[in-house]
Amino acid sequence: MTSPKNRSTSIRKVKRRVPSGKSREYYIRRKTGGASCAICKAKLLGVHKDGPKSSRRPERKFGGVLCPKCQRKVVTESTRVKDKFKSIEEVDLIYRKYVEGITK
Repeated sequence: MTSPKNRSTSIRKVKRRVPSGKSREYYIRRKTGGASCAICKAKLLGVHKDGPKSSRRPERKFGGVLCPKCQRKVVTESTRVKDKFKSIEEVDLIYRKYVEGITK
């Protein structure tokens, strides 16, 4: 049976032939991709993989979730909803979830 550290789904089994001619299983840890924006899927800059979660993310609204372009759009839309220039139904569906989070 495999050791407990290799039972995770983030570990991949690879079969390799060794110089003696036998076949062996090696365990390789899968590497995660970088963080991406939840709306436009752009790569997030300033979000690192190493260290504790609090130091990996920028400390601003939606830091580590949205890119600055989408974040600016969400804040603009939420201000328009708060000031009653727009209703929440007029906001695009992709931004609505984040706008509702700010306005409530």
